[in-house]
Amino acid sequence: MNIEKAKITKDNTLIATYKDEKGTTTVEGKNLVTNDLVNAFKALIPHLAFLCELKEADGKELLEDMPENIESIVDVSGYSIGGDGDSRGVTLTGKRFLKSNKVLNLNAPFTKFTDESENYRFQFELEQAIEACDYEVNEYLFNKKWKVVQQELPFEDEQITDVVADQVPEVDIPAPDAEKETFTQMLKVSSSKRRTRKTKTANLAS
Repeated sequence: MNIEKAKITKDNTLIATYKDEKGTTTVEGKNLVTNDLVNAFKALIPHLAFLCELKEADGKELLEDMPENIESIVDVSGYSIGGDGDSRGVTLTGKRFLKSNKVLNLNAPFTKFTDESENYRFQFELEQAIEACDYEVNEYLFNKKWKVVQQELPFEDEQITDVVADQVPEVDIPAPDAEKETFTQMLKVSSSKRRTRKTKTANLAS
């Protein structure tokens, strides 16, 4: 299976075309791409700057010599692979963000990976960067490596029902007067028992 084209959409999903024994297939993904895939595409930005001869690449000797804010100036949104053997190479597509808040679309010239006649001095690094992109695209398409988005709890759309307290079984509680009467009767019985005990004690003593 070979990835032929890949593009990150403005909605951060992926459109890719691959070729296998069954033919050529284009897939439009609905899931968000991961940070790994985004970073793989960002690694192509210095190549786009060199290949399109942008001023940020003027006088630079290494890919790492790009300005620190290069990612806010240039973006790579896709690539297309073509050719075979020594003729195999890639076309990068992207854009440059202008000071006027407008966008300049960029298409780098087709650049071969291993052809010695190719005058791009970062051929090997370009091929390695594309292989890293291919890996992440393959993971997205076939291994469901997607960005996980935390879903919001649906509190806003749900109505909160009234809270009803559990019913407590009724208990017969005597009225204050009845309770007082019961206590008085208990005192009378207790007093009567005490008098009976004293009488018996006096009779025994005599």
